Amino acid sequence: MTLPLPLDLQQFADRQIASGKYTSLDEMMLAGLRILAEQEQIYQGRFEELQREVMLGVLEAERGDLLDATSEIAAIRQRLRDRHTGS
Repeated sequence: MTLPLPLDLQQFADRQIASGKYTSLDEMMLAGLRILAEQEQIYQGRFEELQREVMLGVLEAERGDLLDATSEIAAIRQRLRDRHTGS
């Protein structure tokens, strides 16, 4: 595979190959693509989890199970202050 790289990435690849971590640019590119695929799976999983959480919130709201925003925000701010001061 021939892939023109910006100078900084070419130098990085050269250092990685010279260190013996990878035997070729092809091997290095495959490793990078595997990492990218793993990150995409993690992202997709988190996105789906967020969608489920939103749907739970919508269902709770439809049932009338709502929290008072003012008191919840005050509680969050207090927890942040406590964390910041080490309490």
